[in-house]
Amino acid sequence: TSPWPVILQSDPKFHRRTYLSDFDPSPQVPVLHHRPKVLFALMILFGSNLIAQAPPPMQSPPRYFFYNPLQTRGSDAAFSPLTLLLNGSFDALRIGNNGTRDLTIYHWRNDAQNIWNNISDPFSSIRAFGWHEFVHQEIFNLNFDNNDVQFIPNIADHTIGYGMQYAKITEWYGAHGYPVPVLWGVGTSLIYQYVNEMMQNGGGIYTNVDCVSDFDFFNILGYALFSFDDVKRFFSETVQLNDWSLQPLYVPHNHHLENTGQEFVLRYRLPFARQYAPFICWGVNSVVGLGYRYDNSNSISLGVGEAVTEMTIIHRGPYISSAPQLHTAVGLYFDNAGSLLTSLIVRGGSSTNMQLNVYPGLVSVLGVRPGCYLAIGGQEGFIFGVTFMGLPVSLGFER
Repeated sequence: TSPWPVILQSDPKFHRRTYLSDFDPSPQVPVLHHRPKVLFALMILFGSNLIAQAPPPMQSPPRYFFYNPLQTRGSDAAFSPLTLLLNGSFDALRIGNNGTRDLTIYHWRNDAQNIWNNISDPFSSIRAFGWHEFVHQEIFNLNFDNNDVQFIPNIADHTIGYGMQYAKITEWYGAHGYPVPVLWGVGTSLIYQYVNEMMQNGGGIYTNVDCVSDFDFFNILGYALFSFDDVKRFFSETVQLNDWSLQPLYVPHNHHLENTGQEFVLRYRLPFARQYAPFICWGVNSVVGLGYRYDNSNSISLGVGEAVTEMTIIHRGPYISSAPQLHTAVGLYFDNAGSLLTSLIVRGGSSTNMQLNVYPGLVSVLGVRPGCYLAIGGQEGFIFGVTFMGLPVSLGFER
């Protein structure tokens, strides 16, 4: 929540200065030649006492646009550098078949090398791919075909979503007393965004312009935009942009990392009916709908849209790219002041058909406030895990 502005009012104290001059040296009024020195000494002592007793100047409390240090429930309370690193790095694991979530199948060295080859020499990669094709596929076009819409997540995720998370994690570091929180925020963001590109590289060494547009352009644009208070104020006050990232689970018997990912929600409260707010929630599951705030802080929202369930590889001459396969999705959300407490996603496709996230803080069991994740359907069959506040990843069970 945004703190109320503090107005400091001064209470000036006026000191009267006495001037001594033209003393009449009459016998009835003896002259004290040391009197000015005594008065001057008294003034110094009195002034020093006032300065010593004066309170230090008040400093304005830090302003939080996206991070809420007072929140004790839901996704905002669970937010930390470790949860951001996990959800941001492994967001792409949600897309594709069950095997993509096995952390042992990836060619980590090749992926790290290929991403570095491309982002460290972006213009060579773009020239090899073709400037026209690069701009059409990665920057903007009016085709809106599934095979040519890579620019949409570039803008929505890498600029707006990741830019907001950069601002949010920077505020987290500031609230926890880290020096130069901007540097910590940039460092954390660069790490998870680099690993995110590695997870989508596919293990090969080739010209990859997707990571060039993401890492060298749209991510940097997000940092720049969300460094301005006016931009942060717009996305936190005029409209409300929130981070509804997931609750990671590790399944030991098959080394699967489940339920990792980033979801963002953007709402606008209707000026003529403040309890209602049209919204769009996007990520792997993207829906639009209407939210209803039934008291001062709690809202329930329902939306319909599409989910990315798989990615199709497209060969463009000697180069490859990917396009999403989409299926209908319905989302139901319950949040407290923007902090997600519960989400239920039902969708088609071969991947998980129903996903329920209950975040820590919604319920209390014997003084403990756990959360949980439950997924049913698709190739996974059944996944369950109990989550706890303060743990960036919990153990899960999959059958």
